[in-house]
Amino acid sequence: MKFGPLPKDLDLRGLATRGVVIKGTASLEALPRLREAGIGMDALAVAEFRFSRDEELRYVVQTQVEVSLRLTCQRCLEGMQSHLATGSRMACVWSDAEAAALPSSLEPLIVGEMADLNEILEEEILLAVPVSPGHEEDCWTQNAHLLSEEAAQKAAEPVAGNPFSVLEKLRT
Repeated sequence: MKFGPLPKDLDLRGLATRGVVIKGTASLEALPRLREAGIGMDALAVAEFRFSRDEELRYVVQTQVEVSLRLTCQRCLEGMQSHLATGSRMACVWSDAEAAALPSSLEPLIVGEMADLNEILEEEILLAVPVSPGHEEDCWTQNAHLLSEEAAQKAAEPVAGNPFSVLEKLRT
């Protein structure tokens, strides 16, 4: 299924009143804060936005985001891929006081008269990216082809004994 680019300058209140669902994509060019954070994308980000009103008549936005990111492993500093699937349920608010009054089941989405869905998508991705991304496997054994064969074998071998035993010898 193909989607078009996410629209800009939307009235979220009107969309929520009508119960609209918007599905779309965003490229890295449409998400400048990701580029600034050093995050790349392997394909377009796919997002779904469901707008509605809840029992308290709040304007609610439910998001589902799926994207394949290129991140830097914080252990070996090599590139890595990370598939991200996230979502949230937010209520549109216009002040910090309204945000503080929301129940814990809703995240605040501070908006003006018009909103850009790319900015909301970008925020969702930034909040879901791991603080310290890393390969699922041990980086040294995963990148063993970069090391000499001997160094790769040493990296794969468990350390025998206590690594601080040398200090004990120095003490005596």
